Amino acid sequence: MAWLLIVEPFYGGSHRQLVDTLVSRLDPSTYLLVTLPAKKWHWRARCSALTISQAIPRDHQFTTLFTSSVLSLAELAGLRPDLAKLRKIIYFHENQLCYPVKTVKERDFQFGYNQVTSCLAADIVLFNSQYNLTTFLSHIPSFLSLQPDHRPNTKQICDQIETVSQVVYFPLQLPPRQEIRRTGDRPVHIVWPHRWEHDKDPDTFCRVVIKLHEENCDFELSLLGEVFSEVPDIFQQVKVKLRDKIKVFGFVPSK
Repeated sequence: MAWLLIVEPFYGGSHRQLVDTLVSRLDPSTYLLVTLPAKKWHWRARCSALTISQAIPRDHQFTTLFTSSVLSLAELAGLRPDLAKLRKIIYFHENQLCYPVKTVKERDFQFGYNQVTSCLAADIVLFNSQYNLTTFLSHIPSFLSLQPDHRPNTKQICDQIETVSQVVYFPLQLPPRQEIRRTGDRPVHIVWPHRWEHDKDPDTFCRVVIKLHEENCDFELSLLGEVFSEVPDIFQQVKVKLRDKIKVFGFVPSK
């Protein structure tokens, strides 16, 4: 029977890549994977713990739980006391205390608060970079000071989280190294591989390639990455102004 429970409330993009990389190295009999589709991120962060608590079997022999910071781990542990006893590991792809937002009013306090309480409920907290770890800890005091009164002891919180935190870089399955040779007089090929969302700062990138085009620089352009319902207007401007340079315009699932 499986000893490892893997939970991913947002099974898509880098979250899916991490899980798939992990399970590719495991015997299928040793783990159970519980996921939700990668849609409506905000609702996954708010509500997935209840849905997932019902999807996990009651009869189990799990010893370890691995999840991402999209899940409210403290909430899941409260809903399923049997899971609270497991060794709980949470992985941070990003942190909501300093995640880029267009305006301060757009920052939903609940998302960051859930991540803080999830860390307090976890036995091990993994961050994908030192920057992610450092900024999360350093922003906790100012973030929790937004509460109007009866604020918790932030030093105690930071000390507890720091004690169980470490940096584990995102795992990659790279193809064999190949020698890259420039052929003929082909121009430089510039690629945007990220999601088409404001937190990736597409405005700066697009302004740069438009400027290069206006200065008659010779290059090709491919705009890849996942596209969701709301696309920044700047991409349409690039599509119109640089149409002769664009090789690919849209999501490509694989190279």
